[in-house]
Amino acid sequence: MDLLEQFTDELHQWSLNGKEPVSASIDLRYMLDLQETRLNNQNVKREEEFVHVKDEIRGSLPRSGNGYTSRIIYREARQNLTYRRGERMIRKYSRPVDLYVSFLDREDNSPDTCTCPNCGHTMTSEEARDGCPYCGTHFEMKEVYPCAVSYYTVPGIVERGTLMENLKRELIIAGVLCGSVLAVICFFVWNDMMLIFRILAALFMGLFYGGVFALCWYMLRSLILAGKLFFEAGRSFSMLKGINSRKKMTEFMHAYEPEFSYEAFEGRILALLRSAAFENDRESLAVWEGDDDLSSLDTVIDMQYRGALYIRRCEKTGDILRVEGTAFLTDTYAGRSVREKDEQFRFCVEKEVTAEYNPAFTFLRVRCEGCGGSFDAVHLRNCPYCGREYELKKKDWVLTGLKRR
Repeated sequence: MDLLEQFTDELHQWSLNGKEPVSASIDLRYMLDLQETRLNNQNVKREEEFVHVKDEIRGSLPRSGNGYTSRIIYREARQNLTYRRGERMIRKYSRPVDLYVSFLDREDNSPDTCTCPNCGHTMTSEEARDGCPYCGTHFEMKEVYPCAVSYYTVPGIVERGTLMENLKRELIIAGVLCGSVLAVICFFVWNDMMLIFRILAALFMGLFYGGVFALCWYMLRSLILAGKLFFEAGRSFSMLKGINSRKKMTEFMHAYEPEFSYEAFEGRILALLRSAAFENDRESLAVWEGDDDLSSLDTVIDMQYRGALYIRRCEKTGDILRVEGTAFLTDTYAGRSVREKDEQFRFCVEKEVTAEYNPAFTFLRVRCEGCGGSFDAVHLRNCPYCGREYELKKKDWVLTGLKRR
């Protein structure tokens, strides 16, 4: 099973029973845990599955640097998404999407080994993801490669692979039904004609007007498809201003971070936004340094990236790199039912110029520069062992502003 197939299967299982995807990174599993807690608080069950479609297009965008290889693997899919409250289904979606999953691997690709602290069994880190196969013990591990670090979907309009096939089927059904009904009506209405002429005339009328009706149906379906195209174009129109953001951000960062990855930056922004949205105790969220009121996000149960950022401003002020932009998301809110809403969030992120690019860095397991202790810097600004402040901006981007437009 390839990486994409494994991750999507595990993501589906997570949505059903809460079992964390073992192929996901530490950061991504943390995000899923936050989302699961929010879903439980809202008494909502979210089931998600990505189904293969006919003649799907798939591909990979690789990138190497700093000892790691990142790959964005994408494919067409049908997203089946169901929300339940108890045994009652409150919302269901089934729609074509383009699925993008970013994977990270080490260039040396050498497997690590570890020893179970309970039974002493030695195994590879990948085998230990699900716990010791002999005694079932689960224990804290470092990152295992390759792993999925982020994923998102871009909405489609129709399933390209089945569009013509479905349309042909609809035209045949529409033409045959209309022609048959009209032929039968003509046969009984023209009862003063000879039987052979009645049959021939009824068949002619059925074939002719069946073809006309099929043509009208084709025109109607074309209008519906055009309507969907215009609707999606309207949804995406505001995203066009971000068309040069990749180039703008890459050129700005090249002087400070030659191996800068725009895809990794997108994943980081999405992780920060989800942390701010799903975290119930935002005062303890160390990666959030803003003073904006985020209480309106307390009922958000899902944030889906729409595949675009608009970088409005990027600048260096003293030793700080500062980036202001807009993220385009589709958010799902829970209430008596659930509703999806396209939204734009203005964000501001900062980090120090000296922060080195490290695709494997995670705030969830940092090492104190004073005593060497390991702790979760997402919720702690100071080392719990020696009290030394951990300066987050020296390592990676932190969120300093967030407003919904």
